[in-house]
Amino acid sequence: MFSLMPWRRERRGSSSLATRPQRELSPFHTALDDWFDRAFGRWPILMEESFLADYGLEVEETDEAVTVRTDAPGFEPADFNIEVKGEVLRIVAERKMPAEGKEPTAERSMRRAMTLPAAVVPEKVEAKYKNGVLELRLPKAEPIKATKIEVKA
Repeated sequence: MFSLMPWRRERRGSSSLATRPQRELSPFHTALDDWFDRAFGRWPILMEESFLADYGLEVEETDEAVTVRTDAPGFEPADFNIEVKGEVLRIVAERKMPAEGKEPTAERSMRRAMTLPAAVVPEKVEAKYKNGVLELRLPKAEPIKATKIEVKA
């Protein structure tokens, strides 16, 4: 009976049938586990340094502000649409080129979004674009002070 199976049983009672495919697929399992951990494991995923580096964002936080840098070559300052809504920063850039006798089509586009590490003042955000690098300076909002509430009997 065992001669029909592709692998024979080992002497200590464990089956090679179960262990061999696991060894062959272990890089796949590891990569899939890492992907699921990044997608669903810890929250917020967008603040992980490795994820932000892969996504093309550099984040630097000081006591006064959060600075975000991203490479965005080939755009003009007017091509950017930057929004801060709550704790989410969205950067969208589209460069449209007119085609002969047709509507303008997007030649190049970029989209980035991230959860900010601290509350910021959207009205005071500064954006600079130089040599293909977009730099945003987002001043932090004043922290809300906790109010002690007295409990009455």
